[in-house]
Amino acid sequence: MRFSLRSFLVLPFLLLFLAAAALIGWAGYRSGQESLEQFQRQMAAEVGVRIAAHLDRFFSAATHVALSNAEALRSGRLNPARPDDLQRQFVGQIRHLPYLTFVSIGLADGQYVGATRLLDTNEVRVMTSLKTEGMTIDTFRVDDDNARGIRINRGPDFDARTRVWFTRAQEAGRVSWYPVYKYKPYDSLGIGVSLPVSDAQGRAIGVVTGDVALVQIGRYLRAQSIGRSGVAFVAEPDGKLIATSQPEPVFRLEGENVVRLGIADYGDPRIRAAGEWLRTNDQPSGQRFLDVGGERVLLDVRHYRDSNGLNLLVGVLLPERDFATTFHANMKLVAWLTLGIAALGALFGVLLSGWLARPLNEINRRAERIAGGEWVGDVENSSAIREYAQLQHSFNAMAASLREAFSSLESRVSERTRALELANDELERIATLDGLTHIANRRRFDIVLQQEWRRCLRERIPISLLMLDVDDFKAYNDEYGHQAGDDVLIRIAAVCNAAMKRSTDTAARYGGEEFAVILAHTDAEGAMRVAEAIAQGVRVLDIAHRRATAAPVVTVSIGVATMMPDVRESAEGLVGAADHALYAAKRAGRNRISRTPA
Repeated sequence: MRFSLRSFLVLPFLLLFLAAAALIGWAGYRSGQESLEQFQRQMAAEVGVRIAAHLDRFFSAATHVALSNAEALRSGRLNPARPDDLQRQFVGQIRHLPYLTFVSIGLADGQYVGATRLLDTNEVRVMTSLKTEGMTIDTFRVDDDNARGIRINRGPDFDARTRVWFTRAQEAGRVSWYPVYKYKPYDSLGIGVSLPVSDAQGRAIGVVTGDVALVQIGRYLRAQSIGRSGVAFVAEPDGKLIATSQPEPVFRLEGENVVRLGIADYGDPRIRAAGEWLRTNDQPSGQRFLDVGGERVLLDVRHYRDSNGLNLLVGVLLPERDFATTFHANMKLVAWLTLGIAALGALFGVLLSGWLARPLNEINRRAERIAGGEWVGDVENSSAIREYAQLQHSFNAMAASLREAFSSLESRVSERTRALELANDELERIATLDGLTHIANRRRFDIVLQQEWRRCLRERIPISLLMLDVDDFKAYNDEYGHQAGDDVLIRIAAVCNAAMKRSTDTAARYGGEEFAVILAHTDAEGAMRVAEAIAQGVRVLDIAHRRATAAPVVTVSIGVATMMPDVRESAEGLVGAADHALYAAKRAGRNRISRTPA
């Protein structure tokens, strides 16, 4: 079989060109698809972390106010026998902590005093059930001085001891979250913490609570930017929804009964698909793509837990179409360009073969002379066919252009990858750094403590932990204001940080006015020296404190615990020992250091 010169030159050239274009197009498509998926995963994780951080601030408001009121009652700063003082305290807290919906106390004899925020108008009301007023739950307006005003509603009989939050606190004997429930006066679900309180002689005073309306989480989620059409939800581990970024409610009323919706029962099909997947998986945290009506949707699920037993799921759903529209448009353009270039290449091959056919005899004679050993000079320089040189020049130019385009693409991909890495590093730094004091936060503390505990266990070396609490900090805030209180925390954090002499030592803000210092490879004597240096450093700050009970300046109480890690022990035991020592120091009069027995 014989072929024409034109067919012999054009067909292989065209096939080779199409194969190269297809290979480059496929490689570009796969690279773009992977970059798109990586960016989508990064965005979903960023939104999930942002929501978890908001939940920390949101729920910590209830915990903080309950603990603060309990401490005030134990210390005698707040008298349970004076309802007016209780009302003013609770109203002030409600007004200064915007996340709170209820702050209350149920006394041991069943009486009740509380303050609440109206969810639609943000006004504050006082609710009481007192023996002197017939033990009915009555609602009052609040005067400008936070005192109880005129009664606006008289309710039914009310005994605080029969309420779930009261009984749950007595059963737990510590700070604990009571179950989600529907507010009677408001169209929202609520949840809160309750804490039993006893006086110095161990006599029960009652149960204090801090309560938050979960509708506020929904408002926050709806205000977030979750791609173009993404959704987010917060739910309990059993699948019952807490809040979503969609306007539909997470519960419905059937007569007097409240029916809470599960993730798999919600109206949005993406949330329903996430619920079906979560129902069949024992380990729900992580990321995966779901098929929702033929559309790929990325699901990012993570656990949110606090130290008092609260356990929630945070879910983010991002449709792939939010990110793929521009990508698909670009890929269509590339395909059309490839076809256009292929057509031009075929035409170029036809023209090239025509030009090569004319000087064929001369090329053949030159080839025969070369075959016979007759050197006729450099073929490239001696050839009389300009088209051959033009083809070589065009090919070189095309190769250079392709190299330049590919190099530019690699540069852009490298820049985007670096930008994503920097953004991820910054997100990790923010997530592990306390925003006020700029030292490690509680999350970073937990991570470092577990790492150092395992290291000390492997190397069979001791580890020490200091727990610090600013003495009479609530009184300082009341006397000098929260701005001054924040300044005190910043300066004490600097003292703690200055005491860290090794790269393995870590100072962290544990919560509120509490700090913690992790000292790996440090025995009890070394830990005591660091504790004494911190205590002295705080005293040297010479920050005046007129309402302090231990000294006329700001001081700290420090609990010191040292352990030799053992497989039968855990890092939580070290925290408990240091915390026990801290409370021993505070009970002993504050402004001192207490150490647990070795």
